[in-house]
Amino acid sequence: MAKKTLTERFIQNTVAERLNKEYYRRKPAYISTEEYTRLKRADVFLAFMRAPKRPYTVVVEAKSRSTIHQLKLKEAPHQVRWAGRGLAIVLIVGLSAALGYQWYFNAVNTLLLLGLFVLGSTVISRLLSRLDLSLLGEISAIDQLGRYPANEKWIAVGEDTFAKPDQYDTLYRQCRKSGLGLIVVTAKGKVQRRVIPEPRHAFNNYLDSYRKSDDILKTISKRADYGPTPPERAKQLRQTLNALLLLALVGLLALLTYEEQVRPVVPDPFADTYADTPAPQEPDATSPNADLGADAGAGEVTEAPGPTETACAALSVERRSFVVVDAILKPARATVRAEELRRAGIRGFRTIPTECLNSWPAPGRWAVYRDTVYAQRPAARRAARAHKERLEARGLRFEYGRAVKVRPR
Repeated sequence: MAKKTLTERFIQNTVAERLNKEYYRRKPAYISTEEYTRLKRADVFLAFMRAPKRPYTVVVEAKSRSTIHQLKLKEAPHQVRWAGRGLAIVLIVGLSAALGYQWYFNAVNTLLLLGLFVLGSTVISRLLSRLDLSLLGEISAIDQLGRYPANEKWIAVGEDTFAKPDQYDTLYRQCRKSGLGLIVVTAKGKVQRRVIPEPRHAFNNYLDSYRKSDDILKTISKRADYGPTPPERAKQLRQTLNALLLLALVGLLALLTYEEQVRPVVPDPFADTYADTPAPQEPDATSPNADLGADAGAGEVTEAPGPTETACAALSVERRSFVVVDAILKPARATVRAEELRRAGIRGFRTIPTECLNSWPAPGRWAVYRDTVYAQRPAARRAARAHKERLEARGLRFEYGRAVKVRPR
């Protein structure tokens, strides 16, 4: 004997008995099955007070295996047509931009444009219809539930309603897409909430659309509990998190822009430890790494007398440029660092007051920089990476080694 499946009546009664008791927990509440509007009938109806003089309604559409045909995805012709029209417009605009075609308002161009649009939308619509995309399909039960007047809407099915798992997965995706809740009722009478509905117009009064609205209002108005529903709280939490994420993103972009255009947010984050670091020995001339990183024609280490025009003349640029800065230190330690690089065979580095960079105010500090000026930041970054590799090859500590902007004075 074939096993009996869960009936629609069993699903209705189970949801009506447990949904408010286990989830909404509102008192007083009006709960009924088969509640009628002027034109429609809700399988399960729940009403309570959201705020003073603000009734809140919840409807549930129950389906079983006997009505599974209403839960299967079918093609939505109007969605396919609109998708075809939209893609046709995108293709026409894209091809016009790629080919450089200019659309003038004359008879030939107008007829050609209309012909391309009609032909393109027709062909694309037929192609989309053959592909049978779930994005362009609809489920009749969802479409029917969308016409019910309510603040929150659910679809309830039995755990044995679907014989194929992919049919349940399709319903799950369509419920999330449509903002509807999904309930699965087990044979033991448990109510499992798989998708939480999206609250709609929390303070709209949909109760007036139902025949017994006056009697329902009297029932739910006596010493009512006010406050948002669980789906409302979940929506508020999502909105808060999205707002915080957006603020964090805007703050990060502002921070990056500030560092790029003005100065670092945390100036001089480097450890000044060169005064206590013994100078390395001269590299062995026979070592295979003795001539790595040597810059042909590079100048010797110099120490400018101060942040004057004479001191900054060595780094005079006519437009925004970039240099590789090895470290930013106090004057004495900057000289020690430059000498350390020279002894390691890494030449072409000079010292200069940071005021000469005109983009990084760090009063009283000096920059150990490579005396090559780069017009673009990517080239300077590549040189900085190469400098880091040279430091690692010689066993020197990597302190900074970044591309720094230099502005004309």
